[in-house]
Parts: sequence; C-alpha cells; structure tokens
Amino acid sequence: MQRQFTATVYIIKDEKVLLLMHPKFHKWLPPGGHLEENETPHECALREVLEETGLRIGFYQDECFRISHKNACSIPRPFLCLLEDIPAWNQTPMHQHIDFVFVGYPIEEGLVKEFSYQWFSKEEILELKEEEIFSDAKQIISEIFNLNSFPMKV
Repeated sequence: MQRQFTATVYIIKDEKVLLLMHPKFHKWLPPGGHLEENETPHECALREVLEETGLRIGFYQDECFRISHKNACSIPRPFLCLLEDIPAWNQTPMHQHIDFVFVGYPIEEGLVKEFSYQWFSKEEILELKEEEIFSDAKQIISEIFNLNSFPMKV
C-alpha cells in the first residue's frame, strides 16, 4: 500500500481549536496536507496553515533542549505521529498517511474566507457527532485540552 507524508496542525487560541470543514470528507478537521519535495514536516505545517487559513503560527514544544551547530540543528518536533488509513476516493486508491501532528498558536491574524472554518471549545468538540468529526481528531483535541499546561512556545 502506498504511504504519503502529511502534516497537520491543531491551532489553539483562547481555549478553542480551529477546524476547517474538509471538502472531500465533509467533516471538521484541522488544517494540514502533503509534504512537498525537500520540505520538512514543520515547514509543511506552516505552509498548509497559511494556505488554508491565512494564519501565521508558532508551535508549542516540549523538548528538553535544542541544538544549533553548523552540521545539525533542532527543528520543531511533532506533538504526535500517526499512521492513518485513507479510503479510496474517485481515482485515488486506498493509501496511508504518515501524519506529523503539531500543536500551534496564531502569531498573526488573517483568516481566509475560501474555507468554512470555526473555533471550537472543548465542550463543543465533545458534542460533535461521528458524522461531523473523525474519532481520532476528537480524541487528539480532548487530549490537548486535558493537558495541564502547554509546553513552551517556539
């Protein structure tokens, strides 16, 4: 089965998460998409969020330390990594996504009007039905909101 690399970002602001109505699945999902050639996961996450929402974001990080040398440097680490089964659709066969999941926060406003989006509270997420949101997205959002505090911003 073919596997593709993707990046997803759960954007948190004022104890709410930003979700977009996915045009293919007709469910609420966080912004994200496929990595392009020579793109790191966090670069993909930043690009996809900007393209889909118009927001510039930063990432929450929980690394103990970061390094910066001429031959190696730290890059933002995902909050979570997932292997997702993607069903066949139109001419695209069933495949899998290796999804680098980040948690971010807006650093510059400017939502794009092309997409249907909404900020959801934890309570509103819990009220969404199975046909409105994928169960894994609902669980991830619950876990994010259940954290006592977010890691440091970078």
